[in-house]
Amino acid sequence: MIWVDREIKKIKELRQSGKRKNQPEWVDDMKTPSGRIHVGALRGVVIHDLVYKVLLENGIKSNFTYVFDDHDPMDAIPSYLNYSHWEKYAGQQLYRIPAPRSGFKNFAEFYAQEFIEVFNSINCRPKIIWSSQLYNQGKMNSVIKEVLDAAPKIREIYYRVSKATKPENWYPFNVVCEKCQKIGTTMVYKWDGKYVYYRCLPQMVSWAQGCGHQGKVSPFNGTGKIPWKVEWAAKWKVIGVTIEGAGKDHMSAGGSHDIAKSICEQILRYPTPYPLPYEWFTVGGKKMSSSKGVGSSAKEVAQILPANVFRFLIVRTPINTALDFNPYGETILNLFDDYDRCLNAYFDKQAKKIPKGKTGEVILDFARIIELSQVTPLPKKRLFLPRFRTIVNLIKNRMDVLTFFNDQKKSLLTKEEKEILEERIIFAKIYLKTYYQEELSEKTKKIKTFSLTNKQKQFINDLTKALLTIKKEDKELIQSTIFSVLKKGKYQAREVFPAFYQLTIGQPFGPKAADLIIQEGIKEIIKKLDRQKT
Repeated sequence: MIWVDREIKKIKELRQSGKRKNQPEWVDDMKTPSGRIHVGALRGVVIHDLVYKVLLENGIKSNFTYVFDDHDPMDAIPSYLNYSHWEKYAGQQLYRIPAPRSGFKNFAEFYAQEFIEVFNSINCRPKIIWSSQLYNQGKMNSVIKEVLDAAPKIREIYYRVSKATKPENWYPFNVVCEKCQKIGTTMVYKWDGKYVYYRCLPQMVSWAQGCGHQGKVSPFNGTGKIPWKVEWAAKWKVIGVTIEGAGKDHMSAGGSHDIAKSICEQILRYPTPYPLPYEWFTVGGKKMSSSKGVGSSAKEVAQILPANVFRFLIVRTPINTALDFNPYGETILNLFDDYDRCLNAYFDKQAKKIPKGKTGEVILDFARIIELSQVTPLPKKRLFLPRFRTIVNLIKNRMDVLTFFNDQKKSLLTKEEKEILEERIIFAKIYLKTYYQEELSEKTKKIKTFSLTNKQKQFINDLTKALLTIKKEDKELIQSTIFSVLKKGKYQAREVFPAFYQLTIGQPFGPKAADLIIQEGIKEIIKKLDRQKT
Protein backbone atom coordinates (compact mmCIF):
# COMPACT_ATOMS: atom_id res chain seq x y z
CA MET A 1 0.00 0.00 0.00
CA ILE A 2 1.53 3.34 -1.04
CA TRP A 3 1.44 6.48 1.10
CA VAL A 4 -1.70 8.11 -0.32
CA ASP A 5 -3.80 4.97 0.21
CA ARG A 6 -2.58 4.80 3.81
CA GLU A 7 -3.54 8.44 4.42
CA ILE A 8 -7.03 7.96 2.98
CA LYS A 9 -7.45 4.85 5.11
CA LYS A 10 -6.70 6.94 8.22
CA ILE A 11 -9.16 9.63 7.12
CA LYS A 12 -11.88 7.02 6.53
CA GLU A 13 -11.27 5.53 9.97
CA LEU A 14 -11.55 8.98 11.60
CA ARG A 15 -14.82 9.61 9.74
CA GLN A 16 -16.23 6.22 10.73
CA SER A 17 -15.26 6.68 14.39
CA GLY A 18 -17.00 10.05 14.61
CA LYS A 19 -13.75 11.90 15.33
CA ARG A 20 -14.11 13.60 11.97
CA LYS A 21 -17.31 15.03 10.49
CA ASN A 22 -18.95 12.85 7.86
CA GLN A 23 -19.18 15.61 5.27
CA PRO A 24 -17.53 16.41 1.92
CA GLU A 25 -13.78 16.88 2.23
CA TRP A 26 -12.10 20.03 0.95
CA VAL A 27 -8.50 19.60 -0.20
CA ASP A 28 -6.50 22.79 -0.67
CA ASP A 29 -3.02 24.07 -1.48
CA MET A 30 -1.64 27.63 -1.75
CA LYS A 31 1.23 29.57 -3.34
CA THR A 32 2.34 33.19 -3.77
CA PRO A 33 3.01 33.89 -7.49
CA SER A 34 5.93 36.23 -6.86
CA GLY A 35 7.90 35.05 -9.91
CA ARG A 36 8.48 31.89 -11.93
CA ILE A 37 7.14 29.17 -9.68
CA HIS A 38 9.82 26.60 -8.96
CA VAL A 39 9.36 22.89 -9.55
CA GLY A 40 9.42 22.24 -5.80
CA ALA A 41 5.95 23.80 -5.48
CA LEU A 42 4.65 21.20 -7.90
CA ARG A 43 5.11 18.49 -5.30
CA GLY A 44 2.40 20.08 -3.16
CA VAL A 45 -0.01 20.25 -6.12
CA VAL A 46 0.48 16.57 -6.98
CA ILE A 47 0.23 15.42 -3.36
CA HIS A 48 -3.08 17.24 -2.89
CA ASP A 49 -4.32 16.04 -6.29
CA LEU A 50 -3.60 12.42 -5.31
CA VAL A 51 -5.44 12.79 -2.00
CA TYR A 52 -8.43 14.35 -3.77
CA LYS A 53 -8.61 11.62 -6.42
CA VAL A 54 -8.21 8.74 -3.98
CA LEU A 55 -10.92 10.24 -1.76
CA LEU A 56 -13.23 10.17 -4.79
CA GLU A 57 -12.16 6.58 -5.53
CA ASN A 58 -13.28 5.69 -2.00
CA GLY A 59 -16.71 7.24 -2.49
CA ILE A 60 -16.02 10.37 -0.41
CA LYS A 61 -17.36 13.59 -1.93
CA SER A 62 -14.52 16.10 -2.19
CA ASN A 63 -13.43 19.47 -3.54
CA PHE A 64 -9.93 20.48 -4.64
CA THR A 65 -8.82 24.10 -4.76
CA TYR A 66 -5.58 25.95 -5.31
CA VAL A 67 -5.19 29.44 -3.85
CA PHE A 68 -2.90 31.99 -5.45
CA ASP A 69 -1.97 34.60 -2.85
CA ASP A 70 -1.87 37.43 -5.36
CA HIS A 71 -2.61 40.01 -2.66
CA ASP A 72 0.81 39.53 -1.03
CA PRO A 73 3.44 42.27 -1.45
CA MET A 74 6.35 42.10 -3.86
CA ASP A 75 9.07 41.48 -1.26
CA ALA A 76 11.88 40.60 -3.67
CA ILE A 77 12.46 41.40 -7.33
CA PRO A 78 13.25 38.21 -9.30
CA SER A 79 16.85 38.11 -10.52
CA TYR A 80 15.74 37.75 -14.15
CA LEU A 81 13.87 41.09 -14.10
CA ASN A 82 15.44 44.53 -14.46
CA TYR A 83 15.78 45.80 -10.89
CA SER A 84 15.78 49.49 -11.81
CA HIS A 85 12.47 49.10 -13.64
CA TRP A 86 10.67 47.05 -10.98
CA GLU A 87 11.97 48.50 -7.70
CA LYS A 88 9.25 51.17 -7.70
CA TYR A 89 6.67 48.38 -7.19
CA ALA A 90 8.41 46.79 -4.19
CA GLY A 91 5.96 46.57 -1.28
CA GLN A 92 2.86 46.80 -3.48
CA GLN A 93 0.41 43.91 -3.86
CA LEU A 94 1.25 41.54 -6.70
CA TYR A 95 -2.17 41.81 -8.31
CA ARG A 96 -1.82 45.61 -8.52
CA ILE A 97 1.55 45.42 -10.33
CA PRO A 98 1.58 45.29 -14.16
CA ALA A 99 2.49 42.02 -15.88
CA PRO A 100 5.99 41.58 -17.36
CA ARG A 101 4.31 40.92 -20.71
CA SER A 102 1.10 42.15 -22.34
CA GLY A 103 -1.93 39.88 -22.45
CA PHE A 104 -2.18 39.35 -18.67
CA LYS A 105 -4.12 41.26 -16.05
CA ASN A 106 -1.21 41.70 -13.65
CA PHE A 107 2.14 40.43 -12.39
CA ALA A 108 0.63 37.66 -10.27
CA GLU A 109 -1.58 36.30 -13.03
CA PHE A 110 1.35 36.18 -15.47
CA TYR A 111 3.37 33.79 -13.29
CA ALA A 112 0.35 31.92 -11.93
CA GLN A 113 -0.90 31.06 -15.43
CA GLU A 114 2.48 29.58 -16.35
CA PHE A 115 2.27 27.31 -13.29
CA ILE A 116 -1.36 26.41 -13.99
CA GLU A 117 -0.39 25.25 -17.48
CA VAL A 118 2.29 22.99 -16.01
CA PHE A 119 0.13 21.30 -13.40
CA ASN A 120 -2.77 20.98 -15.84
CA SER A 121 -0.36 19.22 -18.22
CA ILE A 122 0.24 16.49 -15.61
CA ASN A 123 -3.46 16.04 -14.91
CA CYS A 124 -3.91 18.25 -11.83
CA ARG A 125 -6.98 20.45 -12.28
CA PRO A 126 -7.95 22.18 -9.03
CA LYS A 127 -10.42 25.04 -8.94
CA ILE A 128 -8.40 28.28 -8.77
CA ILE A 129 -9.06 30.83 -6.01
CA TRP A 130 -7.47 34.30 -6.07
CA SER A 131 -6.88 35.73 -2.59
CA SER A 132 -7.43 39.29 -3.82
CA GLN A 133 -10.99 38.33 -4.71
CA LEU A 134 -11.61 36.80 -1.27
CA TYR A 135 -10.68 40.15 0.26
CA ASN A 136 -12.16 42.51 -2.32
CA GLN A 137 -15.50 40.70 -2.38
CA GLY A 138 -15.80 40.87 1.42
CA LYS A 139 -15.46 37.11 2.03
CA MET A 140 -12.68 37.71 4.56
CA ASN A 141 -14.51 40.47 6.48
CA SER A 142 -15.85 38.32 9.34
CA VAL A 143 -12.49 36.65 10.08
CA ILE A 144 -10.72 40.02 9.85
CA LYS A 145 -12.93 41.28 12.68
CA GLU A 146 -12.39 38.09 14.68
CA VAL A 147 -8.60 38.31 14.56
CA LEU A 148 -8.49 42.06 15.21
CA ASP A 149 -10.75 41.64 18.23
CA ALA A 150 -8.52 38.83 19.48
CA ALA A 151 -5.19 40.61 18.87
CA PRO A 152 -3.98 40.26 22.53
CA LYS A 153 -4.68 36.49 22.45
CA ILE A 154 -2.91 36.13 19.09
CA ARG A 155 0.15 37.95 20.43
CA GLU A 156 0.14 35.48 23.31
CA ILE A 157 -0.12 32.51 20.90
CA TYR A 158 2.90 33.76 18.94
CA TYR A 159 4.96 33.87 22.13
CA ARG A 160 3.68 30.59 23.59
CA VAL A 161 4.11 28.60 20.36
CA SER A 162 7.27 30.07 18.84
CA LYS A 163 8.66 32.48 21.46
CA ALA A 164 8.06 35.35 19.02
CA THR A 165 7.43 38.62 20.88
CA LYS A 166 4.93 41.08 19.43
CA PRO A 167 4.59 44.62 20.89
CA GLU A 168 1.37 45.51 22.71
CA ASN A 169 0.31 47.83 19.90
CA TRP A 170 0.77 45.12 17.22
CA TYR A 171 -2.39 44.05 15.37
CA PRO A 172 -2.71 41.19 12.84
CA PHE A 173 -3.46 43.35 9.83
CA ASN A 174 -1.52 45.21 7.13
CA VAL A 175 -3.17 48.16 5.43
CA VAL A 176 -2.68 49.23 1.83
CA CYS A 177 -1.26 52.73 2.34
CA GLU A 178 -3.72 55.25 0.96
CA LYS A 179 -0.86 57.44 -0.28
CA CYS A 180 1.82 55.12 -1.78
CA GLN A 181 -0.31 51.95 -2.27
CA LYS A 182 2.24 49.79 -0.48
CA ILE A 183 1.11 47.05 1.89
CA GLY A 184 4.50 45.68 2.90
CA THR A 185 5.52 48.84 4.79
CA THR A 186 2.47 49.51 6.97
CA MET A 187 1.89 48.73 10.65
CA VAL A 188 -1.48 48.88 12.39
CA TYR A 189 -1.18 50.17 15.97
CA LYS A 190 -4.85 50.61 16.95
CA TRP A 191 -8.28 49.06 16.31
CA ASP A 192 -11.44 50.72 17.60
CA GLY A 193 -13.93 48.17 16.28
CA LYS A 194 -14.60 50.16 13.14
CA TYR A 195 -11.28 51.53 11.89
CA VAL A 196 -7.66 50.47 12.02
CA TYR A 197 -5.04 53.16 12.56
CA TYR A 198 -1.74 52.71 10.76
CA ARG A 199 1.63 54.15 9.87
CA CYS A 200 3.55 53.62 6.62
CA LEU A 201 7.10 53.28 7.92
CA PRO A 202 10.13 54.26 5.78
CA GLN A 203 12.48 51.67 7.40
CA MET A 204 10.10 48.88 8.39
CA VAL A 205 11.53 46.34 5.90
CA SER A 206 14.76 46.14 3.89
CA TRP A 207 13.07 45.44 0.55
CA ALA A 208 10.69 48.45 0.35
CA GLN A 209 10.54 52.01 1.65
CA GLY A 210 7.37 53.42 3.19
CA CYS A 211 6.23 56.97 2.59
CA GLY A 212 5.66 58.03 6.23
CA HIS A 213 1.90 58.52 5.81
CA GLN A 214 -0.41 57.99 8.82
CA GLY A 215 -4.11 57.35 8.62
CA LYS A 216 -7.14 55.29 9.54
CA VAL A 217 -9.28 53.05 7.36
CA SER A 218 -11.93 50.38 7.58
CA PRO A 219 -10.14 46.99 7.37
CA PHE A 220 -12.87 45.45 5.23
CA ASN A 221 -13.42 44.82 1.49
CA GLY A 222 -9.81 44.69 0.37
CA THR A 223 -8.21 47.67 2.11
CA GLY A 224 -5.52 45.38 3.52
CA LYS A 225 -4.71 41.81 4.51
CA ILE A 226 -4.04 39.59 7.50
CA PRO A 227 -0.37 38.55 8.00
CA TRP A 228 0.10 35.12 6.53
CA LYS A 229 0.51 32.88 9.60
CA VAL A 230 -2.79 34.20 10.91
CA GLU A 231 -4.21 34.33 7.41
CA TRP A 232 -3.47 30.64 6.85
CA ALA A 233 -5.95 29.75 9.59
CA ALA A 234 -8.41 32.42 8.42
CA LYS A 235 -8.52 31.01 4.89
CA TRP A 236 -9.09 27.48 6.18
CA LYS A 237 -12.28 28.75 7.79
CA VAL A 238 -13.44 31.02 4.95
CA ILE A 239 -12.88 28.42 2.22
CA GLY A 240 -13.94 25.43 4.33
CA VAL A 241 -10.67 23.51 4.02
CA THR A 242 -10.54 20.09 5.71
CA ILE A 243 -7.24 18.71 4.31
CA GLU A 244 -4.08 20.67 3.61
CA GLY A 245 -0.40 19.81 3.66
CA ALA A 246 2.78 21.88 3.62
CA GLY A 247 6.54 21.50 3.42
CA LYS A 248 8.49 20.31 6.44
CA ASP A 249 9.79 23.83 7.18
CA HIS A 250 6.25 25.06 7.86
CA MET A 251 5.30 21.90 9.77
CA SER A 252 8.25 21.87 12.18
CA ALA A 253 7.60 22.26 15.93
CA GLY A 254 6.88 25.89 16.81
CA GLY A 255 6.63 26.78 13.14
CA SER A 256 4.00 28.39 10.94
CA HIS A 257 1.56 25.48 11.06
CA ASP A 258 1.61 25.29 14.86
CA ILE A 259 0.77 29.00 15.07
CA ALA A 260 -2.00 28.70 12.46
CA LYS A 261 -3.39 25.61 14.22
CA SER A 262 -3.63 27.40 17.58
CA ILE A 263 -5.30 30.46 16.02
CA CYS A 264 -7.66 28.26 14.00
CA GLU A 265 -8.89 26.30 17.01
CA GLN A 266 -8.65 28.85 19.84
CA ILE A 267 -9.62 32.08 18.07
CA LEU A 268 -11.64 31.10 14.99
CA ARG A 269 -13.21 27.98 16.53
CA TYR A 270 -12.61 25.97 13.37
CA PRO A 271 -11.04 22.47 13.27
CA THR A 272 -7.50 22.37 11.89
CA PRO A 273 -7.44 20.64 8.49
CA TYR A 274 -5.96 17.14 8.32
CA PRO A 275 -2.21 17.79 7.95
CA LEU A 276 0.04 16.33 5.25
CA PRO A 277 3.65 17.27 6.04
CA TYR A 278 5.98 16.53 3.16
CA GLU A 279 9.68 16.74 2.39
CA TRP A 280 11.20 19.19 -0.08
CA PHE A 281 11.53 18.70 -3.82
CA THR A 282 14.98 20.04 -4.72
CA VAL A 283 16.99 20.28 -7.93
CA GLY A 284 20.63 19.30 -7.54
CA GLY A 285 20.23 19.47 -3.75
CA LYS A 286 19.12 23.12 -3.76
CA LYS A 287 15.90 24.35 -2.16
CA MET A 288 14.23 26.85 -4.47
CA SER A 289 12.63 30.27 -4.26
CA SER A 290 10.22 31.83 -6.75
CA SER A 291 10.86 35.45 -5.86
CA LYS A 292 14.65 35.06 -5.69
CA GLY A 293 14.87 33.15 -8.96
CA VAL A 294 16.70 30.23 -7.32
CA GLY A 295 16.36 26.76 -8.82
CA SER A 296 14.55 25.40 -11.85
CA SER A 297 11.04 26.55 -12.64
CA ALA A 298 8.24 24.01 -13.01
CA LYS A 299 7.96 24.97 -16.68
CA GLU A 300 11.66 24.29 -17.33
CA VAL A 301 11.55 20.79 -15.81
CA ALA A 302 8.26 20.00 -17.58
CA GLN A 303 10.02 20.59 -20.91
CA ILE A 304 12.60 17.84 -20.38
CA LEU A 305 10.29 14.96 -19.42
CA PRO A 306 7.09 13.52 -20.92
CA ALA A 307 4.02 14.38 -18.83
CA ASN A 308 3.47 10.79 -17.64
CA VAL A 309 7.10 10.43 -16.53
CA PHE A 310 7.14 13.89 -14.91
CA ARG A 311 4.08 13.06 -12.81
CA PHE A 312 5.55 9.63 -12.03
CA LEU A 313 8.69 11.30 -10.64
CA ILE A 314 6.58 12.93 -7.91
CA VAL A 315 3.98 10.21 -7.36
CA ARG A 316 6.49 7.42 -6.73
CA THR A 317 8.28 9.24 -3.90
CA PRO A 318 6.69 8.89 -0.41
CA ILE A 319 5.88 12.29 1.06
CA ASN A 320 8.24 11.78 3.99
CA THR A 321 11.17 11.23 1.60
CA ALA A 322 13.13 14.12 0.13
CA LEU A 323 12.99 14.27 -3.67
CA ASP A 324 16.16 15.57 -5.32
CA PHE A 325 16.14 15.77 -9.10
CA ASN A 326 19.40 16.35 -10.95
CA PRO A 327 18.96 15.99 -14.72
CA TYR A 328 22.66 15.34 -15.29
CA GLY A 329 24.33 11.96 -15.09
CA GLU A 330 22.14 8.86 -14.94
CA THR A 331 19.09 10.47 -13.31
CA ILE A 332 16.82 10.77 -16.35
CA LEU A 333 17.94 7.44 -17.80
CA ASN A 334 17.21 5.68 -14.50
CA LEU A 335 13.89 7.48 -14.15
CA PHE A 336 12.65 6.05 -17.46
CA ASP A 337 13.84 2.57 -16.42
CA ASP A 338 11.89 2.89 -13.16
CA TYR A 339 8.81 4.08 -15.04
CA ASP A 340 8.96 1.09 -17.40
CA ARG A 341 9.43 -1.28 -14.46
CA CYS A 342 6.27 0.05 -12.81
CA LEU A 343 4.32 0.00 -16.09
CA ASN A 344 5.27 -3.65 -16.58
CA ALA A 345 4.04 -4.32 -13.04
CA TYR A 346 0.71 -2.78 -14.09
CA PHE A 347 0.61 -5.12 -17.10
CA ASP A 348 1.26 -8.05 -14.73
CA LYS A 349 -1.62 -6.90 -12.55
CA GLN A 350 -3.94 -6.66 -15.54
CA ALA A 351 -2.89 -10.17 -16.61
CA LYS A 352 -3.35 -11.42 -13.01
CA LYS A 353 0.26 -12.58 -12.84
CA ILE A 354 0.97 -11.37 -9.31
CA PRO A 355 2.98 -13.81 -7.16
CA LYS A 356 2.11 -14.30 -3.49
CA GLY A 357 4.03 -12.78 -0.61
CA LYS A 358 6.27 -9.72 -0.42
CA THR A 359 7.20 -9.83 -4.11
CA GLY A 360 3.55 -9.62 -5.09
CA GLU A 361 2.97 -6.71 -2.69
CA VAL A 362 5.84 -4.78 -4.28
CA ILE A 363 4.52 -5.43 -7.79
CA LEU A 364 1.05 -4.24 -6.75
CA ASP A 365 2.57 -1.05 -5.26
CA PHE A 366 4.44 -0.43 -8.53
CA ALA A 367 1.21 -0.93 -10.46
CA ARG A 368 -0.64 1.45 -8.15
CA ILE A 369 2.01 4.14 -8.66
CA ILE A 370 1.51 3.90 -12.42
CA GLU A 371 -2.28 4.05 -12.08
CA LEU A 372 -1.93 7.34 -10.20
CA SER A 373 0.84 8.66 -12.46
CA GLN A 374 -0.85 8.45 -15.82
CA VAL A 375 -1.84 11.63 -17.60
CA THR A 376 -3.08 9.80 -20.69
CA PRO A 377 -5.29 6.68 -20.48
CA LEU A 378 -3.44 3.50 -19.55
CA PRO A 379 -3.02 0.83 -22.25
CA LYS A 380 -5.59 -1.97 -22.12
CA LYS A 381 -2.99 -4.64 -22.88
CA ARG A 382 0.76 -5.13 -22.50
CA LEU A 383 2.95 -3.05 -24.79
CA PHE A 384 6.54 -3.40 -25.89
CA LEU A 385 8.41 -0.49 -24.26
CA PRO A 386 11.40 0.87 -26.19
CA ARG A 387 14.03 1.55 -23.54
CA PHE A 388 14.89 5.24 -23.26
CA ARG A 389 18.53 4.55 -22.44
CA THR A 390 18.85 2.53 -25.66
CA ILE A 391 17.13 5.25 -27.70
CA VAL A 392 19.69 7.76 -26.43
CA ASN A 393 22.55 5.52 -27.50
CA LEU A 394 21.02 4.75 -30.89
CA ILE A 395 20.53 8.44 -31.67
CA LYS A 396 24.02 9.22 -30.42
CA ASN A 397 25.43 6.60 -32.81
CA ARG A 398 23.15 7.71 -35.68
CA MET A 399 21.44 4.33 -35.95
CA ASP A 400 17.93 3.59 -37.24
CA VAL A 401 15.88 3.62 -34.05
CA LEU A 402 12.65 2.14 -35.43
CA THR A 403 14.43 -0.72 -37.22
CA PHE A 404 16.38 -1.55 -34.07
CA PHE A 405 13.25 -1.92 -31.94
CA ASN A 406 11.33 -3.81 -34.62
CA ASP A 407 14.25 -6.27 -34.63
CA GLN A 408 14.40 -6.38 -30.84
CA LYS A 409 10.67 -7.05 -30.57
CA LYS A 410 10.90 -9.53 -33.48
CA SER A 411 7.79 -7.95 -34.99
CA LEU A 412 6.63 -4.50 -36.09
CA LEU A 413 5.77 -2.01 -33.37
CA THR A 414 2.07 -1.31 -32.99
CA LYS A 415 0.63 2.18 -33.42
CA GLU A 416 0.67 2.75 -29.63
CA GLU A 417 4.25 1.48 -29.35
CA LYS A 418 5.36 3.77 -32.18
CA GLU A 419 3.75 6.73 -30.43
CA ILE A 420 5.70 5.93 -27.25
CA LEU A 421 8.89 5.60 -29.29
CA GLU A 422 8.33 8.89 -31.13
CA GLU A 423 7.72 10.74 -27.88
CA ARG A 424 10.84 9.24 -26.30
CA ILE A 425 12.94 10.16 -29.32
CA ILE A 426 11.95 13.80 -28.80
CA PHE A 427 13.03 13.74 -25.15
CA ALA A 428 16.15 11.70 -25.87
CA LYS A 429 17.29 14.45 -28.25
CA ILE A 430 16.63 17.05 -25.53
CA TYR A 431 18.67 14.95 -23.09
CA LEU A 432 21.56 14.56 -25.52
CA LYS A 433 21.59 18.25 -26.42
CA THR A 434 21.26 19.62 -22.90
CA TYR A 435 22.58 17.12 -20.36
CA TYR A 436 24.68 14.41 -21.99
CA GLN A 437 27.97 16.30 -22.42
CA GLU A 438 28.32 17.10 -18.73
CA GLU A 439 27.44 13.53 -17.85
CA LEU A 440 30.23 12.31 -20.18
CA SER A 441 32.64 14.81 -18.66
CA GLU A 442 31.96 13.52 -15.15
CA LYS A 443 32.44 9.92 -16.27
CA THR A 444 35.71 10.81 -17.98
CA LYS A 445 36.99 12.32 -14.74
CA LYS A 446 36.25 9.07 -12.92
CA ILE A 447 37.87 6.99 -15.66
CA LYS A 448 41.09 9.04 -15.58
CA THR A 449 41.57 8.31 -11.89
CA PHE A 450 41.23 4.54 -12.38
CA SER A 451 44.30 2.31 -12.89
CA LEU A 452 44.01 -1.10 -14.57
CA THR A 453 45.95 -4.16 -13.51
CA ASN A 454 47.96 -6.03 -16.16
CA LYS A 455 45.35 -8.80 -16.22
CA GLN A 456 42.54 -6.26 -16.65
CA LYS A 457 44.42 -4.59 -19.52
CA GLN A 458 44.85 -7.94 -21.25
CA PHE A 459 41.15 -8.77 -20.79
CA ILE A 460 40.11 -5.40 -22.24
CA ASN A 461 42.41 -5.94 -25.23
CA ASP A 462 41.05 -9.45 -25.85
CA LEU A 463 37.44 -8.30 -25.46
CA THR A 464 37.97 -5.35 -27.82
CA LYS A 465 39.42 -7.63 -30.52
CA ALA A 466 36.49 -10.04 -30.11
CA LEU A 467 33.89 -7.28 -30.33
CA LEU A 468 35.47 -6.02 -33.55
CA THR A 469 34.60 -9.34 -35.20
CA ILE A 470 30.86 -8.97 -34.44
CA LYS A 471 28.95 -7.64 -37.44
CA LYS A 472 25.42 -7.72 -35.97
CA GLU A 473 24.31 -6.36 -32.59
CA ASP A 474 22.70 -9.54 -31.34
CA LYS A 475 22.51 -9.98 -27.57
CA GLU A 476 23.03 -13.77 -27.57
CA LEU A 477 26.02 -13.48 -29.91
CA ILE A 478 27.58 -10.77 -27.74
CA GLN A 479 26.96 -12.81 -24.60
CA SER A 480 28.62 -15.92 -26.05
CA THR A 481 31.57 -13.82 -27.28
CA ILE A 482 32.15 -12.46 -23.77
CA PHE A 483 32.03 -15.96 -22.27
CA SER A 484 34.46 -17.16 -24.93
CA VAL A 485 36.95 -14.38 -24.03
CA LEU A 486 36.67 -15.20 -20.33
CA LYS A 487 37.14 -18.91 -20.91
CA LYS A 488 40.02 -18.63 -23.39
CA GLY A 489 41.98 -16.20 -21.22
CA LYS A 490 41.09 -17.98 -17.96
CA TYR A 491 39.85 -14.67 -16.54
CA GLN A 492 37.85 -14.44 -13.30
CA ALA A 493 34.83 -12.23 -13.99
CA ARG A 494 34.95 -10.56 -10.58
CA GLU A 495 38.58 -9.53 -11.21
CA VAL A 496 38.29 -8.12 -14.73
CA PHE A 497 34.75 -6.77 -15.09
CA PRO A 498 35.29 -3.76 -12.76
CA ALA A 499 37.72 -2.48 -15.41
CA PHE A 500 35.10 -2.94 -18.15
CA TYR A 501 32.53 -0.94 -16.19
CA GLN A 502 34.97 1.79 -15.14
CA LEU A 503 35.94 2.38 -18.75
CA THR A 504 32.37 2.33 -20.08
CA ILE A 505 30.19 3.92 -17.38
CA GLY A 506 32.67 5.27 -14.83
CA GLN A 507 31.79 2.97 -11.92
CA PRO A 508 32.95 -0.49 -10.79
CA PHE A 509 29.68 -2.27 -11.54
CA GLY A 510 26.66 -2.04 -13.82
CA PRO A 511 24.06 -3.95 -15.82
CA LYS A 512 24.89 -7.20 -17.61
CA ALA A 513 27.76 -6.56 -20.01
CA ALA A 514 25.79 -7.75 -23.05
CA ASP A 515 22.86 -5.47 -22.16
CA LEU A 516 25.20 -2.52 -21.76
CA ILE A 517 26.87 -3.20 -25.11
CA ILE A 518 23.47 -3.38 -26.82
CA GLN A 519 22.36 -0.16 -25.14
CA GLU A 520 25.54 1.79 -25.92
CA GLY A 521 26.32 0.21 -29.27
CA ILE A 522 29.38 -1.93 -30.09
CA LYS A 523 31.25 0.96 -31.78
CA GLU A 524 30.74 3.24 -28.78
CA ILE A 525 31.85 0.53 -26.32
CA ILE A 526 34.98 -0.20 -28.35
CA LYS A 527 35.79 3.52 -28.42
CA LYS A 528 35.47 3.70 -24.63
CA LEU A 529 37.54 0.53 -24.09
CA ASP A 530 40.30 2.01 -26.24
CA ARG A 531 40.74 4.77 -23.63
CA GLN A 532 42.92 2.41 -21.59
CA LYS A 533 45.64 2.82 -24.24
CA THR A 534 45.84 6.60 -23.73
